[in-house]
Amino acid sequence: MNWHRPAGQDRPPRAAADASRAAAIAPVELVVLALPPISFGALGAIVDPYTEANRLGGQPYYRIRLASVDGEPVTLASGASLAVSAALPSITGCNALVVASDAHRPGSGEDGILASLRRLSLSGIAFCSNRGGTGWLASAGLLENRRVAVHWEEMGVYRDRHPGLLHCATLYEVDADRLTASSNLAMLEMMLFVIAQQLSPQLADDIARQLGLDRIRPGHEKQAVPASSRISPHPPKLSEALLVMEANIEEPLGSDEIADCVGISRRQLERLFKQNLDVLPSKYYQVLRLERARQSILRTRQSIVQIGLSCGFSSGSHFATAYRSHFGITPREDRLRAALANHLSGDTMIPSPAPSSPETPC
Repeated sequence: MNWHRPAGQDRPPRAAADASRAAAIAPVELVVLALPPISFGALGAIVDPYTEANRLGGQPYYRIRLASVDGEPVTLASGASLAVSAALPSITGCNALVVASDAHRPGSGEDGILASLRRLSLSGIAFCSNRGGTGWLASAGLLENRRVAVHWEEMGVYRDRHPGLLHCATLYEVDADRLTASSNLAMLEMMLFVIAQQLSPQLADDIARQLGLDRIRPGHEKQAVPASSRISPHPPKLSEALLVMEANIEEPLGSDEIADCVGISRRQLERLFKQNLDVLPSKYYQVLRLERARQSILRTRQSIVQIGLSCGFSSGSHFATAYRSHFGITPREDRLRAALANHLSGDTMIPSPAPSSPETPC
């Protein structure tokens, strides 16, 4: 990534006291280009992590500037007016440009916006985008042959309009100096990932807690897609297969059995999943069962081993290994962390965790 840690940052900050040393550093210059329609929520997912990094780190590691196409205030989705400090054609000297929008809706000024984005790309800066901003970067030709996180609702549109991208149904993608997120929450987590890389994982984790997150999901996790609206109403055989999987969590079916249930071959089933969800049926099925298990881990006192078995895992060790590989944390650690967060927030609605069986590594 061409977006390096702040100059003068010779070691990662562990806490505010450690970070507030006297030596001045050169902050990372970050410009957020707000393109209507744009909401407070979309902007907060971008700006808040860096604001917290400066506050908790005790130094101005990041300098944030807001920009619009013409330098005039931007009307937000709520009707409020957002003042900016720069116009797109005059942007220079930044380390990264974040293109932020709730939806890609080009209008009469599209050609000028795309030309400015291409001009900025010649300076070697990093480009980031949220769900709507990605459409602008793609239209400017700045994402060709890059891994791009595309919201599941828009996957078909992107494949038709931008076939040169590597479309991913993941939360977010960091492909060198091109960073894309599929949703506002994924954008926030991607910004935390950047902070972890540039400053320290501990600082990013502290920021996540301040923002109410119990963990920072890795970008490779797949987007959560409601069973009633997977990708689109078509193809129907894929929707049928997804419903079969969700109805058979405790005793998972094999890919051949699922294919038989919906009346297609295994090869056809795998092709449907790969084309529409960018994943094999077996992997999708495992993630579905892990996510169902995590709901029980965090919301019930049921034993971890029993949860694993009820979600189709053959043993506690198998469940723990798969859980950690996907979520980056063991089931037991995840439950303890959630219980601690609930205790600190005074939330007594979610039961405290029951102790895990001593013979399991969960």
